[in-house]
Amino acid sequence: MKLALMRFGMKLGPAVGALALLFCPAAVRAQGPSVAFAQVTGVPIPLNSVSGRFSSLSPLNQQNCPYKRVSGRVVSPRLILVKDMSCGRPGHDNVLVNVQFSNPADAAQMVTGRRVTIAATFKHAEEDRDPVFVAEFLIAEKARFVSGDRLDTSAPPPQAFTSYMLCQPPELDAMASKLGHEMCVQNTVVADLAGWAPSLEAAARAPAKLKPEEAVPGDANAISCRLDPGVSDRNLSAIACARNSYWAWYKAKWGDPLDATLAPA
Repeated sequence: MKLALMRFGMKLGPAVGALALLFCPAAVRAQGPSVAFAQVTGVPIPLNSVSGRFSSLSPLNQQNCPYKRVSGRVVSPRLILVKDMSCGRPGHDNVLVNVQFSNPADAAQMVTGRRVTIAATFKHAEEDRDPVFVAEFLIAEKARFVSGDRLDTSAPPPQAFTSYMLCQPPELDAMASKLGHEMCVQNTVVADLAGWAPSLEAAARAPAKLKPEEAVPGDANAISCRLDPGVSDRNLSAIACARNSYWAWYKAKWGDPLDATLAPA
């Protein structure tokens, strides 16, 4: 827990005790001088950009969108892919929307590939990541699950149909601590971390110094990493790692930000 807090710039100290008094006053009174403070487990979760390439803890320049509800395919418990959503810069298709449920239990309805409808307060935000590139974010705040396709519980779990960069997941804490650097990794690699861990760590130890518009030659399925100064979240200065097929997609995306092609899974 201490590592998780420190990586976001938080400090352990008297504030933790103050939180315990707020959340567990009865326990404090009952135990007298021997106090069991409440454990702080919440860690900020980065939001993904519309393409899934970038992340941000708190995207800048947030503006309200006119939408009340949208429908899309579930990518993760916190992301849906919406075919067309005109909010912010025009011309986007196949955009990722960050879903923040009012009732955390609604996340159980978010099964990969399922088509769902949610109601929410929708916002758009954007941040400069390079002199020629802007990262855009769509956020569904106070979201509520409205409806979804019927689930077939007898079928095997569906495979991911697109991918995105996953920044600072708990699964990478041990590796990030060993390397002394935070990491943003393609989510489908994290999902099979047991198989990819040796290759991922080897690539992260020797990140390439490449411009965003440069792809990595070689095996499309091999993992490679790059340094992202000025491109990754300014609050999460991380090494970015993904399969080479992902970097080839990103090169095309950099040349045409409105390209609606999904990132390879």
